[in-house]
Amino acid sequence: MNSSIKNKNNKYKSSFITLYRLFGYFKGYRFLLILVILLVVYTSFAQIYGTYMLKDIISLGFEKGDFNYIIIHTSMMLIIYTLGALANFSYTQIMVRLSQKVIYRIRKDLNRKILALPLSYFDKHQVGELMNYFTNDVDSTINALNVSFANIVFSLCNIIGTMLGMFMLDIYLSLIALFIITIIVVFITINSYKCRKYYRAQQNALQKLNGVIEEDIRGIKVNKAFEHEDDSFIKFDEKNKVWKKAATSAFFHTMLNTPFIVSLSYLNFAICSIVGVLFLVNGIIPSIGTLSPLLIYVRQSAQPFNFFTVHFNTILTALAGAERIFTFLDVEEENVKDKGKIQLIKNSDNKYYWQKEDKTLIPLKGDIIFDHVSFSYDGKNKVLNDVSFYAKYGQKIAFVGSTGAGKTTIISLLPRFYDIQEGTITYDGLNIFDIKISSLRRALSIVNQETHLFNDTILNNIKYPRRHSTFDEVEKAADIGGATHFISKLKDNYETLLYDDAINLSEGERQLVSLSRAAISHPPLLILDEATSNIDTRTEKLIEKSMDELMNERTVLVIAHRLSTVRNSNTILVLEHGKIIERGYHEDLLKQKGRYYSLYKGVVELD
Repeated sequence: MNSSIKNKNNKYKSSFITLYRLFGYFKGYRFLLILVILLVVYTSFAQIYGTYMLKDIISLGFEKGDFNYIIIHTSMMLIIYTLGALANFSYTQIMVRLSQKVIYRIRKDLNRKILALPLSYFDKHQVGELMNYFTNDVDSTINALNVSFANIVFSLCNIIGTMLGMFMLDIYLSLIALFIITIIVVFITINSYKCRKYYRAQQNALQKLNGVIEEDIRGIKVNKAFEHEDDSFIKFDEKNKVWKKAATSAFFHTMLNTPFIVSLSYLNFAICSIVGVLFLVNGIIPSIGTLSPLLIYVRQSAQPFNFFTVHFNTILTALAGAERIFTFLDVEEENVKDKGKIQLIKNSDNKYYWQKEDKTLIPLKGDIIFDHVSFSYDGKNKVLNDVSFYAKYGQKIAFVGSTGAGKTTIISLLPRFYDIQEGTITYDGLNIFDIKISSLRRALSIVNQETHLFNDTILNNIKYPRRHSTFDEVEKAADIGGATHFISKLKDNYETLLYDDAINLSEGERQLVSLSRAAISHPPLLILDEATSNIDTRTEKLIEKSMDELMNERTVLVIAHRLSTVRNSNTILVLEHGKIIERGYHEDLLKQKGRYYSLYKGVVELD
């Protein structure tokens, strides 16, 4: 029981924190927000006071036949209503613009967060799940800010103003109306609590559903190739059913509000009309001028409640979305762990150096040492176990082994995509944890097996690492990367626009552009993760000379897809189950007739 109460309190506390944090995005626009609230209050006042003026217009005007009084006060009422309409128009326009500014800021924070998160986060979360923050969660927040915030304030003002107006006209009849209104308030409170629970479940279910949809779209070729369309549909349908159940419950409780409130409001109006006439006949209510606005208030009393519940449910949906957005924004960022002080600088001699805190300069060479390194992705199962090796400037170190041996993990640790749990990794004798992550990554170049090219021109894709590169430098890089021969055949050459991860290029051509991109930045350390895996044998032979030039005067760490590409390596490291089991030259390893020999002869599979 105590646990249940604690959970409820945490939920309410969470709501207030979420609201407080959401309104923090209005920083710099507080004056406009206050102006919106004042305009909303006046709009509500115009409606309430305009109705209250009917008392004197009927009592003093029509009952006494004072037509001048009627004309003057009717004109005043018209002015009040007109100003209320203008205030309504004004706060609506201001709020729309304010909400767009707030959403702009939220999207900026979301994008910054995406770029700041460690790779380990993306290993555990689907793209569709992350996109949900930018789409559904942001959309629900937009709806709440555009319309619902102002209308919630308006409804609250109307509720308070209507009750005050009723009690100012007659206490006894107002107490009768208040009894029914209290029932409405109790129902709304209970039902809104349930609504919020189901709206949160609906948002979570929608996020998972979007993740499945995104996965199906990305893997459509695989699904069709293996005839798994039915299995994919079943998986989608399961997630869709969970969403349907949550959405149905949310909308069911939402739709309960209107018929319940409307029915009770009619009952309230009927009771108050009958009792009001009896009070009028018996002199408890002095005149028809008092009863008329009073009954209008009773009739209108349900409207702000109904209005409130409709927009409050939108607010609940937005809160669920905002909670998820802020939870995501609070995920630990990569730079939180970046405590390195050593920076990479370019000195007056046009060469790069490591600059320590005391301003000591160490030349950038490209020497790498792994010293008894162990690593686990989940903190339990070691992917690398006591791995040690070194790579001096100008050396080519190759990693071979079957799938899951730990090859790609090794090269993912150097740029600190993941952090090791045991051992040390040094770059030019400096512990990589002492180097700022941004400087560390500038000091190496990576060509991955999975090539990603941006929806931009070939020119901009090649010079992506060094945006200030000249066209001549781009051409030279393309020549080194072996891409010149196919780029020259394209209609727009370097200005050719690439679509959807360069789908208008072949896999080999995409890899050549990626190699060219690596060539334009010239750090002393080059990492090739099966860089020629998507290039056919003929193309591979054509660019062999270019690859040699690309690797010239650099420390090169290469994961081999074809063992023929690592024959001239200074050292070949053979991995199995996260351990280095063999190391040496190509000829020496063949003579040992061990694991490398079996891989080279095809006795066991490389991949």
